[in-house]
Amino acid sequence: MLKFFCGLVLFGVVYCYGLVEAAQPPHAVLVVGTHHYSPQLTMPFLATELQRLGFRTTVINPAWDPEKDKRGLPGLEVLKDADVGIFFMRFLQLEDDQRAHITEFIESGKAVVGLRTSTHAFNYPKDHLRHALNHDFGQKVLGSPYLIHLAGKTQVKLAPKVEDHPILTGVDTAGWESSGTLYLIDAQPGIRPLLLGTGRSKRIGTVTNQFGVHELDQTMSAPIAWTWKNLYGSRVFTTSLGHEKDFTNQNSVRVIINGVFWSVNQPVPLSETVIQTRAIPLK
Repeated sequence: MLKFFCGLVLFGVVYCYGLVEAAQPPHAVLVVGTHHYSPQLTMPFLATELQRLGFRTTVINPAWDPEKDKRGLPGLEVLKDADVGIFFMRFLQLEDDQRAHITEFIESGKAVVGLRTSTHAFNYPKDHLRHALNHDFGQKVLGSPYLIHLAGKTQVKLAPKVEDHPILTGVDTAGWESSGTLYLIDAQPGIRPLLLGTGRSKRIGTVTNQFGVHELDQTMSAPIAWTWKNLYGSRVFTTSLGHEKDFTNQNSVRVIINGVFWSVNQPVPLSETVIQTRAIPLK
């Protein structure tokens, strides 16, 4: 029997569904938990592109910046219906009634995609009951906590022996440069790096921040995209791509889209499939 899911509007966001049968297309829920790097603009674009390629999509994208507004992220209960959660979050301090929806989704073992700042998705005070989540979301859910970032742009190349990985279908790394700074990571056992980034640091030697003590060289490299199976059984794709300008780059958008398809165990778009990029309006 056919069912029709009508378009809904929640918190200024269109919930896009379609005519579906018993075997529904996978449902991707995109969670915008910061305005840093402008995901409030790029995630609706990504949702539209995923929908064009066969997904159902929902975007949790409040009119305010959840990183800075105590209202946080209403609407997270829709994660119950998600096949994959796509998270772009940073330094959140969600109340338990909202955070519980994310926890329930993660512990369900469904697919997880983490973009850019999601390795440091939470920032609870040291005396807060949820303080450990600041580190654990990156480490236990995505495959690495955040450590520190370098300066300037990041040069991108393939990791060794990954040319045939489906997430890299249609990707050409020749001359690929991301406008985002390089994030250094603490790779957890079992992650499979797909892309490596190389960046430069303005600070050399021992540098201390809230995430620890780091030894920095002028030029450093680190994985910027990887797959993993976390302790909850989730198929995980994590990337520090996600700078606003990354969505103007065919390779960046394709890798993220392929990662979403891979996470739900679906064939990725063929290399000849046209992938749209986002134009940044002139200011």
